[in-house]
Amino acid sequence: MGEIYSFKAFQSRKEKEKKVQDPRTTVAIYRSVVYYVHLYCDETYEHPLEHLTTNIELATVFKKDRAKFLEAFAALIQHWELPPNSHLELTRYREFTQFPTLGDLCIYIEKKVKDL
Repeated sequence: MGEIYSFKAFQSRKEKEKKVQDPRTTVAIYRSVVYYVHLYCDETYEHPLEHLTTNIELATVFKKDRAKFLEAFAALIQHWELPPNSHLELTRYREFTQFPTLGDLCIYIEKKVKDL
């Protein structure tokens, strides 16, 4: 005869699988943020690859140049194929307050990727 199957148990298991994020995604996000920050930061910044940790202040890396930060931010949005209106969530003229460190930018991108 046929097996009795609980669809609700299957559905809840699938929900749990969706919520678990691949740890490689976190690493990929960090690497992409470091890449684009390095790409758009001021070229006179000393040894940028040695100092780009999650605790580094973005205002220091970009020397408070909003335009360069916004270019890097736009490149990250495009790289991760996030909604194009993501820049509207930035507080105008307070980007370095909203994202004080590289880690804060990573967390923002990770949340947006997770919401996709």
